[in-house]
Amino acid sequence: MKKSLVLIMVMAFLLTLCAGPVLAYETREVHSGSSLEGMVLFKGSIPADKTISIERDNDVCGETQPSEKYLISEGRVKNAVVWIEGIEEGKEIPRRDVEITISGCRITPLVSVGFVGGRYRIRNNDSILHTVQLKLGLNYHRKVSDRPLANGATIYNLALPEKGMEVVKPIKLFHRYRDKTGFIRVVSNTHPWMRGFVFVFDHPYASVTDASGKFVIDDIPPGEYLLKVWHEGFGIKEMKIKLEPSETKRIEIDLSVKSRVVSSEGKPSIRFFEERYKFGELPAGDEVSHEFRFVNDGRGTLKIVALIPA
Repeated sequence: MKKSLVLIMVMAFLLTLCAGPVLAYETREVHSGSSLEGMVLFKGSIPADKTISIERDNDVCGETQPSEKYLISEGRVKNAVVWIEGIEEGKEIPRRDVEITISGCRITPLVSVGFVGGRYRIRNNDSILHTVQLKLGLNYHRKVSDRPLANGATIYNLALPEKGMEVVKPIKLFHRYRDKTGFIRVVSNTHPWMRGFVFVFDHPYASVTDASGKFVIDDIPPGEYLLKVWHEGFGIKEMKIKLEPSETKRIEIDLSVKSRVVSSEGKPSIRFFEERYKFGELPAGDEVSHEFRFVNDGRGTLKIVALIPA
C-alpha cells in the first residue's frame, strides 16, 4: 500500500513537470510606451494570382474562385502578419476570439492573429457540410514522425453540417508561433482549395495589415527588437528596430527586397496614396484648393529643391 502511494505521488509529480512550459511573457505596466506605425509594401512587379477551379458543390461554391494570394493595391500589401519576436514583457495579452467564417466555400478572413488564452470561433454560413481542420506547423513534426504531414499536425478536426452552426475552441499555449512549429493552417478535406492562416502569439505585439497595407502596434516597452513580417507569397522578412520612450516610429517594409533582412534605415520619400481628387464642375471664377502634407519618415534629410505649379 505504501509503495503504491509513493508510486502515485511520483507519477503525479512527473505529470506536473511534463504538463508544458509556463508562459514566458510577463504582464507589467508600460511606462513611456512606444508605438510602431507601419506600411507593408511590394515595389516590384506583382505576381499573378491564380484562379481556382472548383469540382464539387458548385451550386454553393461556384465554378471558380480567385486565389487572392496577392492582394496588393498601389504597392500596399494586405494580409501580412507583423510581430515583435521574443518580447518578454509588456502590456496585457488581449482575450479576443479569432473569427473563422466559411462563406461561399471560402475562409474569411484569410489571415488572422490570435493570442494564447483566447478562442477560435468557427462558423459555417453555407447550406452544406463543411469539415475544418486546424493544423499546426510541420518543421518540428518532420523530426519525430515518419508520417507525411504536408500541412502539419491536426489540433482540431471539426464538422459543421448546418448553415449557421458555430463551434468555439480554446487557443492553447502550444498553438503559439515558434520557428520549430510555425503557424496554423485552416484547411478542409472535403473542399481542398479552402485555406486560411492563423498566427498565435503568447504576447500582444502582433498585427495584420489592412487593405491599405497598414499596421499599428502600440504600448511597446522602449528598447531594441527584432521585427518580423510574414506573407503567404513572400515568406518571412525581418528587421531590427529601436524604440525610444514615448516615440511613435513610422516605418515602411518592402517585401520585394530579396534578402530576408530588410534595413530599418529608411530613406526620405514622398507618397501620395489618396485617390485622384474629383472636384466636379467648377464655375468660372471659383477656385478649388487642397492641402498636402510632406512627411519625412526616414532618417536622412528631405530637401525640396523646387515646387513647379501646374
